[in-house]
Amino acid sequence: MNHFLSHTEIANLRHIIEEHERIANQLESLAQTSEKQEISNKLHKDAEVAKLLHQQLLTTFN
Repeated sequence: MNHFLSHTEIANLRHIIEEHERIANQLESLAQTSEKQEISNKLHKDAEVAKLLHQQLLTTFN
């Protein structure tokens, strides 16, 4: 059985991929400006997860 994505589904996937990149950048920015080391560390970890998901989505759907 062949499964093809519609133009709307492709647009939605692009949006999700872009959002993961945007979120990663925002988390990195917040981590750099956080005064508390514990919060900064958590934000850096969360940013890394978002970057990884972004990369995985790009690999899967390119």
